[in-house]
Amino acid sequence: MSCEEKTVYILLTRSETWFSRLIHLATDDRYTHASIGLDGPGGPFYSFARKYEHFALPAGLVEERVEPQIRAGRGETPCCLYELKVPAPVYRRLRRQLGSMYARREKYRYNLLGALSCYFNRPLPRENRYFCSQFAATLLENCGAVELGKNPDLIRPADFCQVKQLRPVYQGELGRLPQTATA
Repeated sequence: MSCEEKTVYILLTRSETWFSRLIHLATDDRYTHASIGLDGPGGPFYSFARKYEHFALPAGLVEERVEPQIRAGRGETPCCLYELKVPAPVYRRLRRQLGSMYARREKYRYNLLGALSCYFNRPLPRENRYFCSQFAATLLENCGAVELGKNPDLIRPADFCQVKQLRPVYQGELGRLPQTATA
């Protein structure tokens, strides 16, 4: 990696929550949740998901840390970690946009209608509302990190597996996810 490149991480998972099970049942996708991280494989990662562990709603922009999930007994959750090399200016744009959104996270909500609409291949963008993969895809595309070839409102978590610029660096159980880069 040259000094002019930085690494962005996309973490795909499939948990045992009822919502994840419902998505998996409807789509048969291997992964049902996507998160984006800028600080290495150990996280933190950011996504649109439940705000409280035991309640599906309310949901919105959250910071996800791997360690609390492992302590909560979710170490066997299947996951795949991808890395994306981007030029330093793109990385700085990603960091600024993510930081700005996270600082104002209370104004963002989960786009449940958008997620349902995505299933039917109908984009439904809604102001200040995202579902997990829509958020990661929109952020990556808006900052010029990658062209997805598909409307971000139609990106499902499993679609990231097909993005050529993403390189898989780990696939297995979430509990065994490396905390540092191996490159």
